[in-house]
Order: sequence, then structure tokens, then C-alpha cells
Amino acid sequence: MEKRSHVKELFSQTVIYGLGIILNKSVGFILLPVYTKFFSPEQIGLFTLIQSLSLFFGVIYMFGMETSFMKFFIDAKDTRSKSEIYSVTLMTLSMTSLIFSIIIFFNAQNIAELFRFSELKESIFLIKILSVMMFVDSLSRFPLLLFRAELRSRTYAVINFLTFVVNVFCNVLFIVILRMGIEAIFYSYIISVTVTFTAGLFITKKYLIPGFSTTKLKELLKFGNKFIYIGFFVLLIDISDRFFLKYFFDESVVGIYSANYRLASVMGFMIASFKFSWTPYFLNMSSNPDNKKIISTIFTYFVFAGLLLFLVLSVFISQAVKIRVFGFEFLNVSYWEGLSVVPIVLLAYFFSGVYSMLNAAPFFTNKTISILIITFTGLAVNVMFNLILIPAYNITGAAMATLLTYFCMFLIIYFYSQKIYRIKYDWGRILKLVVLTLITFLICYFLLRKFISDSVVIVAVQLILIGIYLLCIHTFKIIDLKKITMLWSKNEKAVTE
Repeated sequence: MEKRSHVKELFSQTVIYGLGIILNKSVGFILLPVYTKFFSPEQIGLFTLIQSLSLFFGVIYMFGMETSFMKFFIDAKDTRSKSEIYSVTLMTLSMTSLIFSIIIFFNAQNIAELFRFSELKESIFLIKILSVMMFVDSLSRFPLLLFRAELRSRTYAVINFLTFVVNVFCNVLFIVILRMGIEAIFYSYIISVTVTFTAGLFITKKYLIPGFSTTKLKELLKFGNKFIYIGFFVLLIDISDRFFLKYFFDESVVGIYSANYRLASVMGFMIASFKFSWTPYFLNMSSNPDNKKIISTIFTYFVFAGLLLFLVLSVFISQAVKIRVFGFEFLNVSYWEGLSVVPIVLLAYFFSGVYSMLNAAPFFTNKTISILIITFTGLAVNVMFNLILIPAYNITGAAMATLLTYFCMFLIIYFYSQKIYRIKYDWGRILKLVVLTLITFLICYFLLRKFISDSVVIVAVQLILIGIYLLCIHTFKIIDLKKITMLWSKNEKAVTE
């Protein structure tokens, strides 16, 4: 009997989820040439700040229900129980989201004045649109969560593909053809997530039942309560740098920083894809006696994938965004001064992913309160780094603050998780990967550009060096690249170590 490959299985789930997530979340990345051509840094900055508010409000709208829904739906033993959980969640969120949206709509001016946006009238208008978007967005998440809980990754990807097509079409129509303002991005998103929710609701209709179970609701709220605060803390870590930049500088600086931050979002898509597959995967694996060995193996391959992606993107992205096609550069010249933050942000994404992977231990031992404590500590560290580094180093300081925060959180969760659920990680191989990646990055990113001026020659040499990097990894048996290629095959024996 062939040995089951957990790495291959998780990889397959991650790729399929990744397609859905990339399609859904990469609209801002794909349309970056359009946004930076038609909108000024000040407009992009204002939009980014208000979009960041949507992430903040989103935690309030969800109040921990996403995590509790996932856990209780997976743990439910029969269809009736699953239906109760799904229906109760949707009905509760429908009522509360409507109330929250009404409050935000009629307090748009107070919110805009609180953050002292320079364009008060436009910001009030955008916040009102935001309130409508938040209502639809909140409801659209739960059919997708159900697909994740049932490991229906293909359905998830198809729904997101539909959303992506609608979103891109509306963006191009509203911005390029109709020449609407920055609010067009919100309009496009509202239309696309409405399609998502409608399609998702139709597919999951068998789980919709009449009636309301207050007992189920109490259970969901009790478990999810701590995740409200965890969500707030993580969100503030991710977006607070924009508001510190606004405080110390202005919206144009935020716009330049945000545009370049989006360039690094390719790593963010990979991390998000992994998180989407990892959470339900390890929850379903909690009773597996070999889960420690499986987690260790997956961790090593995750580190390799993350470091390789960091290396490739940080080395080539600054040249790629300057290529001009059909009158568009991927990043308009007025935003190029922020390119130096991209490698830093890529590493910040990487460590956020490593941190999330180590969260399995608190779940296995029912000590999820530790995640709350660690994220609060991370937030305190993040505020300190932002206050110290941003005034001195501008957008570079903002990126460094996020990177240092996630690195600290990774160290804390690692040492804590080893105390409560010890796992033997292959730090020998991981350390070799880190050293090789660092050496290759320093040569490609700094030394080559110092001694070679021709960009074509630089790219050619960088390609050769990355080839040597991969050859060294394979030759010295740090990672068996043949097993990596087998991940794409139909052979179930791929990567079973």
C-alpha cells in the first residue's frame, strides 16, 4: 500500500486555494498599472487608509465567528448539526452586519474627522460606500468558509474565479472607460462579492434550515470571543504603519508605500493560500499519531518555498515593474522611490506565515488563549518600532517595524509551542537554507548592481546565480528537488519523508 504524502496533499490544497485567493485578492496587484496611472499618490493614499478601516471594521463585523464556525462545523458529526451552525451564523451576521453598517453610514463624517483626512468631503463619501461594502462582504465569507471546512477547494476556486472576472471587468469599465474616481474600486468590489454571496448561497442551500438555536450561538460566541481581540491585534500590526506614516508625513507617502507594499503581496498570496489550507488541514489531523512528524516535514518545505519566493521576487521585481507595455509601466515612475521596501515586506510576510504555522500547537492543546497574549505582545512591539523607526527612516522604517514585529512573534510562539507540544524540527537543513538564501540575495541585490550597470546583464547573471542556488540546495541534499517536482505529478508517494 502506498504511503500517503501529507506534503503533497497539503500542497494540492494550497495550490487550489491559492488560485482562488490570488484571483480574489490580486485585483489590486494586477490593476496596479491602472491605479497608478489614473490616480495620484494622494488618492491612492486616501483609498488605502479607508480600505484599512474596512479591515478594522471587519473584525467587529465578524466578532470571532469565522474561527469558531470553522472549528464547530468541522467537529459536527451530522448534517443536521452542521446546518444549525451554518444557518445560525448567517442569520446572526445578517442582523449584526446591517446594524453596524447603518451606524458607520450615519457616522461617516465623525469617522473622517477623527482621522483628519485632508480631503474631508471625499473621505466621508468613501466611508459611506464602505459601510455598504462591509455588509455584503461579511455575509459572502461564510459560504466560502464552508467550502474550506469541507475541503472543497475546487468549488472555492471556481467561485473566486467568477468573483475575479466580475471585479476586474467592473474596475476597467468604471476607471478606464467611464473615468470614475477612486470610489470605482469600492463599487467594483461590492458588485463582485454580491455575485460571490449569491452563488455561494445557492451551492450551500442544503445547509440552510429554518429556526434559530440560541444554544449553538452561545457556543460559537464563547469559543470565538478571544479571536475578536486576536483579529484586532493582528490587523493593527498589519495596518498601523499606514496611519503612523499619515501622522508623521502625509497621504502621498502612504500612497507610495502602499503601492510598493502591493508588489510584495505575491508573497502575501502564497501565505494566505497556505493559511487557508493549513487551518482546516491541521484541525482534521489532530488525532493523527504522526502529526508531529508531518508538521515538521511541512514546516521545512514551507521555509524552502518562502525563502525561494523571497529571493526571486526581491531580486527581479525592481526591474520588472519598470518595463513599459502599451503605454503602461507596472508601477508608475512617481512610485519608484519606494521600491527599496519590497524585500523587507517580503520577509515580513514570510515570518507572518511561519508564525501562523506554529499556531497548531495551541489548538492541539486547547491553549488558544496564548495566541491572544502573543498577538497583544506583538502589537505592543509593533507600536514601539513604528514610533522609533518611522520618524527616522520614513517608509523603510515602517516596513522594518512590521518585519521585526513578526520575527519577534515567531520567536515567542516557537519557544512557547515547544513547551506545550514539542516537535522536532529539522533546524540543520533550515539553517543551511537561510545562509544560502542570504548569500545569494546579498550578491544579487547589492554587489551586482554596484559593479554592473547594464540591466540586461544584471538579470542574466541573477538568473545564473539563482540556478546555482538551487543546484547547491539539491547537490548538498538540503532539499531533494526531485521530490518537489513530484508534487505536480499524480504519484501519491511524492514527498513522504
